Amino acid sequence: MALMKNIPKIDLHRHLEGSVEPETLLHIARTWGGELPAYELEKLRPHIQMTAEQPGFATFLSKFSVYRGFYTCREAIEYAVCRAVAAAAEDTVKYLELRYSPTHFASRGRFCERDVVEWIHTAMQRTARECGIIAVPILTISRDYGFDLAASTVDMALSMPDGYFMGLDIAGDEISHSAEPFARLFEKFRARGLGLSIHAGEVCGSAHVRQSVEQFGARRIGHGISSARDPELMRLLSERDVLLEVCLTSNIDTGAVRNIREHPLRTLMDNAVPVCLNTDDPAISAITLSHEYVLAAAELGCSADTLKQLNQAALRHAFHPDQAWLQKKIGHYWQ
Repeated sequence: MALMKNIPKIDLHRHLEGSVEPETLLHIARTWGGELPAYELEKLRPHIQMTAEQPGFATFLSKFSVYRGFYTCREAIEYAVCRAVAAAAEDTVKYLELRYSPTHFASRGRFCERDVVEWIHTAMQRTARECGIIAVPILTISRDYGFDLAASTVDMALSMPDGYFMGLDIAGDEISHSAEPFARLFEKFRARGLGLSIHAGEVCGSAHVRQSVEQFGARRIGHGISSARDPELMRLLSERDVLLEVCLTSNIDTGAVRNIREHPLRTLMDNAVPVCLNTDDPAISAITLSHEYVLAAAELGCSADTLKQLNQAALRHAFHPDQAWLQKKIGHYWQ
């Protein structure tokens, strides 16, 4: 693990909501208030982390219920952001795309979403400078909250100055809610030259991935591992250079993959599909990106050169607006 921790890394798929560790929650509750189901660390863990439960998509999503409505003030939100960015930097992540839902941090209407965005942006960039990491904010909307709220959030985000958001992500329960009603919102982001990443093909079939690419114009797919069962789709992803943001442990926790040795990462790579390794929700899965590298190496046979290639693919598909600057700044880590 120590060796993997020292390797410079890129994480393109990490949710701020799922990066808030139990220790951070306890500190926030004791300092600024906030309701938790338990106030002792080991008693809190089962409520927010995948521990002894049977893996499953509904179980995984249920872990976020503790966080909703938890934040009582600006300082609490800023502290959560600072700890999340610092944790990535401590794991030698050099470039981090941190996606989040302003609706989530608005704590069920306690705060104005625009204010939340200001607070998160300030805390994220300040901590990134202090820790020597590049942190890029990505807007998340949720299928679960419905179109009207998502449209309001997108309009607010696009009214912010440049740099507040560099891409759009749609998450939530893809089993129960199609991404199709949100197509107009995807186009708004794409029309501004911003990136689009869609959660698709994680626990559902490859048709959702194909729709995301062909109909919605997604440049990246969150998870997308069902593509490995569709040779024609893998050809499409390769030809169009669409990156799959792969998250090994998360795929096991959600039940998308039964065990690590059955993970289709190598199948995707063997078919020239661009992929990279990411954490998804490191606090929920109790992992780091270094942990994912260990899994990839030990269980999937990924060599040091393979890990380098995964980072090169991630860098090339980053939503940062200045690719030339980014390559010059950090590209040498993976030469």
